[in-house]
Amino acid sequence: MDPLAQPTDELYVLRTLCDESAAREQRLGLAQSLRNHVFLDSEHQVVFESICFLFPRGPISAERLAVHLNNRGFPDVDLGKYFPAASRASHAE
Repeated sequence: MDPLAQPTDELYVLRTLCDESAAREQRLGLAQSLRNHVFLDSEHQVVFESICFLFPRGPISAERLAVHLNNRGFPDVDLGKYFPAASRASHAE
């Protein structure tokens, strides 16, 4: 049985991978366990691939992910879904 049977499950996993407060080793293990997973939502697939590219190169931030997605041809991804705390903080200013 696929542990990510719903797009909401995928979103939860992607939020976890983007959460710098979570242990890096745990997030790395999670990313590696999903290496062959085909995401149900095509946007989730693209975001996951970018996270996997960025992860070994430093922290995952909304800014770094936005640049990488833009460079890959996906400039319109709503990163607030993947970084909910950052989205709330920017609206509070």
